[in-house]
Amino acid sequence: MFEALFRIVVQVKTDEQGQRAFPVTNDRPAVNENELISLLASVYQEEVYPMLRADDTLTVTAHLDVPTREVERTFRFRQDRLFEGEGIPQPLADLQPLVHGVYEQFILQVVPGDVLTLTFHVDHS
Repeated sequence: MFEALFRIVVQVKTDEQGQRAFPVTNDRPAVNENELISLLASVYQEEVYPMLRADDTLTVTAHLDVPTREVERTFRFRQDRLFEGEGIPQPLADLQPLVHGVYEQFILQVVPGDVLTLTFHVDHS
């Protein structure tokens, strides 16, 4: 068994214009919500998807510390390279739009001061 965990944790801030800002790293300026979603898409496309093998489980989680809120979806990567699982009425080749929707909906609900954790968890059986 092998597991890989990709986690981004940010404390939501307010920028000079009063907009929400997401400081992802200490060495670069905070990003806005569109840039954060774009970063998540890049992590999925460049890091997560290439490592998936047949029968792997991918769990996508968005978690907010206080008050505790969490959205978690689990998918299985099949032999035919299609995904099946929660929220998928029929197998999908591209999970990116569904993952994008989960994170985007959650990100729109956070306010400055919130600590947001976004996770991709790959489980090789």
